[in-house]
Amino acid sequence: MISEKEVTRRIEGLTIRRLRTWVSRGWVEPALAEGNIRFREVDIARIELIRQLKSDMDINNAAVPIVLSLLDQLHGVRFELRSLAQAVESQHRDVQAAILSAHDIRKRKDTDDG
Repeated sequence: MISEKEVTRRIEGLTIRRLRTWVSRGWVEPALAEGNIRFREVDIARIELIRQLKSDMDINNAAVPIVLSLLDQLHGVRFELRSLAQAVESQHRDVQAAILSAHDIRKRKDTDDG
């Protein structure tokens, strides 16, 4: 777990005040350990993303939670797809073939309808 001070050392241009603002807005959700805020590596990656959105891409404060929400949803869908793929892989080859065939048929139908 990483302290606020360490986070600000790792991320260029980030101040403790700005970090606390992002936490208070719910953009980052660190853990509490012994009464102190502590950040995980995943939090550091999210903080770096927010810094890039704000500094490099000039995304305003109103848009940041929307972008973060969309990215969170995307990660959730990727996790679900990965889990589904693992479930399919664990099935007998006949079941796998039937699922893939149904998927291919659905894809062609969607392409034809679109």
